Amino acid sequence: MQENKVEQLRALLFNNSRVISHVHVFGEDGSGRSETVRQILRNSGDDWVCALGDFLYADGSLKLLLEALATELGFKMKGDRAENFFNNVFDHVSWKDTRNKKILIFLDNAQAIVNYPPASLQCFLDCHKAIEDLTVRFVTCAPSCISQYQTHLSHLSFIEFHVPTPNLESTISLISHANPSISPQFLTIAVNTLFMICKSPNTLLSIISEAWRMYENNGGSEKFDTTLAKDCLNKASGEKLGNVFAELKSTENEHNFQSMPLAMRYLLIAAYCASNNAAQSDSRYFVKNHGKDKRSEIKELRAEENRLTKEMGPKAAELQRIACIYETLLMRNEESVRGFDIKNVIASLDSMGLVSVTNRSNLDIPKIKCLISLESALKIAGSLNLELRIYLEHAN
Repeated sequence: MQENKVEQLRALLFNNSRVISHVHVFGEDGSGRSETVRQILRNSGDDWVCALGDFLYADGSLKLLLEALATELGFKMKGDRAENFFNNVFDHVSWKDTRNKKILIFLDNAQAIVNYPPASLQCFLDCHKAIEDLTVRFVTCAPSCISQYQTHLSHLSFIEFHVPTPNLESTISLISHANPSISPQFLTIAVNTLFMICKSPNTLLSIISEAWRMYENNGGSEKFDTTLAKDCLNKASGEKLGNVFAELKSTENEHNFQSMPLAMRYLLIAAYCASNNAAQSDSRYFVKNHGKDKRSEIKELRAEENRLTKEMGPKAAELQRIACIYETLLMRNEESVRGFDIKNVIASLDSMGLVSVTNRSNLDIPKIKCLISLESALKIAGSLNLELRIYLEHAN
């Protein structure tokens, strides 16, 4: 986002007027809406206390959301009464100025508010006004404007701020401004290559800055070396985006699967399990006592009958469910993969034709369908030392 727009948003977020109780920031995935807000909050100044939460990961539970915010603010919260939460905020937060108590609560993934009870949500967003000496400002983020997700909040005062998705030229300009040391020729090649896979300016800045360091450390001469530049970009983007220069002649080519980064392979297996298992079977395949609690013979026969009568084939699964299976598989294999955005990896798999994203225009969380065959899934699982069949409801 352009610097003048960032300053406009900063001025709005930290406006001293109590009339502005809620700012909603929206923009398409890849616009960097959440990253922009977080960057502004890192430099909040001396007047405001900031707390960060996430509607999505609280999973429709106001109690979990309040507990997470309380932990962030340094006190313990019991129950789900919003009034108690704000009384504790007033009494127990370490205020920068006790005569001027101001708090900004940033809640990401506001598209997930559809999972929350409307009455409880209204109370949470409104009850702080009863405390005269406390200024509370909610900042939410989502792909669309707030009215698209919750019509019961129309009585509340919202100010909405749109973050446009940067085009290729503006992305080059933003990265050049953030890291002027990068060669213009290197930057142009990098953005033109990576922009097809990822449009998040912050992610691109991180990858390209690292690739430029590699290029300089590998003796990049005065004459620009395109081959070395692409090699450095491959290495820097590997764990986050995969090998973007690989020639994908076939989406189910074994060599391509082997060249995939670890996170992408685990996520693809998680998507395969979610697409080919019923949601209610997850507790059976992805819990701590997996393998100990077997179904009875009658239940096995009933499951077999259902398998024969139901329509077979992969089904679209919610991204959150896939993420949970992904984390479980990592834990089972005692692996740790960090430093990437799951949504970016899904976008890469989508562009490769390995998954499809359904309900793109849906106001709720998007759903993912895995498109690879069982044979390909077994090859990928084998490269991860996973016995895939024990995680599948119907594995022939």
